Amino acid sequence: MKKIITVVALCLLLTCPVLLFSCSCNKESKVSSYIIDITYDNGVVSGKEKVTFFNDTDNAFKELKFNLHANAFRKGAEISPILSQYKAQSYYNGESYGGYEILGASHAGQQLEFSICGIDQNILAVTLLEEVFPGESVTVTIDYKIALANVIARTGVNQQTVNLANFYPILCGIEDGGFYECVYYAIGDPYYADCADYTVNVTLDQEYTVASSGKIIQSATSGNKSTLTYEGKNIRNFALVLSKNYNVLSDNSLGYTVNYYYYKDSAPEQSLKITLESLKYFTETFGKYPYDSYSVCETKFIQGGMEFSGLVMISDVLAQPSYGEVIVHETAHQWWEGGVGNNEIKYGFLDESLAEYSVVLFYESHKDYGFQKDIMIANTKKTYTQFCSIYDKLFRRVDTSMLRPLNEYSSEYEYVNIAYVKGCLMLDDIREIMGDDEFFKHLKSYYKQNVYKNATPDDLVFAFQSYNQGVDGFFDGYFNGKVVIGLNEKNLA
Repeated sequence: MKKIITVVALCLLLTCPVLLFSCSCNKESKVSSYIIDITYDNGVVSGKEKVTFFNDTDNAFKELKFNLHANAFRKGAEISPILSQYKAQSYYNGESYGGYEILGASHAGQQLEFSICGIDQNILAVTLLEEVFPGESVTVTIDYKIALANVIARTGVNQQTVNLANFYPILCGIEDGGFYECVYYAIGDPYYADCADYTVNVTLDQEYTVASSGKIIQSATSGNKSTLTYEGKNIRNFALVLSKNYNVLSDNSLGYTVNYYYYKDSAPEQSLKITLESLKYFTETFGKYPYDSYSVCETKFIQGGMEFSGLVMISDVLAQPSYGEVIVHETAHQWWEGGVGNNEIKYGFLDESLAEYSVVLFYESHKDYGFQKDIMIANTKKTYTQFCSIYDKLFRRVDTSMLRPLNEYSSEYEYVNIAYVKGCLMLDDIREIMGDDEFFKHLKSYYKQNVYKNATPDDLVFAFQSYNQGVDGFFDGYFNGKVVIGLNEKNLA
């Protein structure tokens, strides 16, 4: 996600399963897959998904767990998906609720056990008839309905668009041989998923224009309804944005389709231009773009923007140059979070610092936009120093450690300064130490070693270790809060 505290602008605004069971040794497919059929009608998503889970761990599973992110919007949720300072703006028509409807579970006439569990009814747990052993796969079909809240958020209906992110039950990411349950915190991006192959069929009124994570492979009409089929390979999540008001600009010059969807932008050609330039630059600098299509979507959004595999949301309240800068940041996330994933609850800084520093790199190499790298970094240091000073005065201590889960940050302000701002400075420091040739060589190595995987901070360190073993101490100082800018060591937590 792009909080609107930017290197350039420095502006802080910043179900239920019917289960068809099959278990077999599958030696060909090495990723899980989803076949999803959804119908959207007047704020309700009716869905059926056929999920094939491939067990590439050393453990056997008798139960599958899915994140139910959209349940965070239900009435009575203990953990709000919207920060209190944004609630009045987000719930533009007053309080509104959504969430999953559970329809039942069966297999071959037998009822299957399932439960909605987790810290805040955020997990669907399904008991299988047989264990799934290493190297085997199991196919599960889930039927569900989701009522969407009237809310400006990743998931919900707003005045201009229907944002359908995190709208389907998604397998929990695998960590330490088991399922990692995500809690939908309001701070940061509370996700963790493994790559999977997707085929998604969307049925809705023809008056909607649809932006999608995957590339469109088929379309059909019947009466006033359209059914659109999308495909995505090795993606972490699948998102859609629907609107009756979208205009679309498209380009195929990079060898895949790039679409820009807008309804308000007064300079859409410029937005498409910076999208294409950033895609081209990041491909040359980091490695091949990981998907077969890319969609940039103007929408209602409280923060600056939000990334998903092959699709990003950009807030319509932004003006240039912030609008273009957020496009660059979210595009960088296609490499850092999309291509190379990470547990964003435990290590939110990992992809955010790389995406934020990628903005610096882009503008440094595209001087026609009028930004100077030295000034951007100086402003970033000023922002971080001010944060340290404010927290020192308020609390007499500043915790600058980066190895913290989302729920251990006291505020969005603290999270942004640690994950985005300090992380950006960390990468600039290591670049200054190594020099450009070595820095970019090792950054490409990090991407190549971890693309389509979930990386950890140790993986980042490992990618740079061949330069010098002293790199370990450098990163450790940043990760654990020993390196501070503008504050005495004695005031550290």
